Amino acid sequence: MPTVRIALLTIRLVMRTKVALFFTFLFPLVFLFAYAGLIARGNPNVVAYMFGPVVTLNIMGSGFFGLGMQSVMQRERGSLRRYRLAPIGPRTILLSNLLANYLLELPTIGLLLFTALVFFHMPMKIGWVTLLVLITVGTFAFAGFGLTISSVANTMQEAQIYNNLVWITLLFLSGVTFPLPMLPRWIQRLAMFFPSTYLVSAFQGVMAQAESLLDHWPEMLVLVTSGVFGLLFAMKLFRWEKEERISTKAKLWSGVFVLPFLVMGLWMNTRANPTVNWARSYSVMGQATAASLNPEAEKLNLIENFDSIQASEDLLSRWQISTDSDVSGHSMAETSLLTPGAEGTPHAMRLKGHLAPGPKDAQGHVSARYEVRVPVGSRNLRGIEFEARGAPRIYQVGLQPPKAAASPIPEISFVPGETWQNVRVPIAWLANPSGYGLADGPWVLEISVTGPAGEFALDLDEIRFY
Repeated sequence: MPTVRIALLTIRLVMRTKVALFFTFLFPLVFLFAYAGLIARGNPNVVAYMFGPVVTLNIMGSGFFGLGMQSVMQRERGSLRRYRLAPIGPRTILLSNLLANYLLELPTIGLLLFTALVFFHMPMKIGWVTLLVLITVGTFAFAGFGLTISSVANTMQEAQIYNNLVWITLLFLSGVTFPLPMLPRWIQRLAMFFPSTYLVSAFQGVMAQAESLLDHWPEMLVLVTSGVFGLLFAMKLFRWEKEERISTKAKLWSGVFVLPFLVMGLWMNTRANPTVNWARSYSVMGQATAASLNPEAEKLNLIENFDSIQASEDLLSRWQISTDSDVSGHSMAETSLLTPGAEGTPHAMRLKGHLAPGPKDAQGHVSARYEVRVPVGSRNLRGIEFEARGAPRIYQVGLQPPKAAASPIPEISFVPGETWQNVRVPIAWLANPSGYGLADGPWVLEISVTGPAGEFALDLDEIRFY
């Protein structure tokens, strides 16, 4: 096929240029070591969070300053004249450039991934096919940007101005340079209009939290639309000679390229709530950073992670199950170990059973209790957090002090999702645990479910104070 032959010829030309080889394969490693070494400080879980911005930065650079500038350069140098009389059209030229850019991008990202896995021990929480799909969609989307700019720009200087304007905007306002949860709310809302935001958040979701790409289908849809629009505009505005000029009307028509991003941004701001996912990914990164900076404090705040050598025996000896069968009810429950746990941990606990109505149609009730020692110097603690997933039922969490309080201790309700989610339960009285008899004995963590008859299942992991 002419498209493949021209693409391979383009790759051969790149391979002959030492400067192009350096900026294509080696220069991206500078950003990886900067993000992983200076920002993540070598923490594997934080490296997984920062890997998305690094790859997005590389894909953006390839689309804008690789594919985009290459198209303008071919026209400026008259390279396209050789193909004008050949039995090929603009589509062949554009697709060959797109294919060459993609084939050069794959080994570059492969090198970044190899370095992150080997030198920084980054956990690989997603499948290779999922990663390849994400890279392909991202490369195609920003190829659309590069092709659109190269089609509109009349000269190399003009293309440089357009590229830098778009590049700097996306660089600082879409989570590539700074995590979005760190930025003001109005910037987060503005970021929902930028395609790089979708690529970064999708990468962080699948790399840091092992989410499925189906959880990010809106982002994938708008990125694919970006590539399609860019390719169509590039074909429509394609020019063989540098003397050919684009009219102002044609440039204005190319503004339709931003339409999917406007629609997506409005939908995200009004209907969806991506800031929750951003905050969750950032929270995972923050916890990993805190653990690496102060591992002893992290260990001290840990309540249960179900990863001890005798974890199965600990479930029976330390977790006490209580049901309404003690008062003429018929509910039943049991605990068991799961493998793997949340975020790839070795184990998690499953509390499952059956709720049955009691006397006079009273709702069924099951609770699991665990004795907890509040760590010394706990005035800085704010509550308990854990990873949870399960059937959509309402569960309650309570932390009972060793001695009776003057007023009833409240319980916090939560509804788990089908995938692992971080649940935080604020507990105000942790600020003054001595007032509730800290030295008098252990506190009791109670997780309970009350409701109509039916099966229930709740998975728990990484229970700790925060």
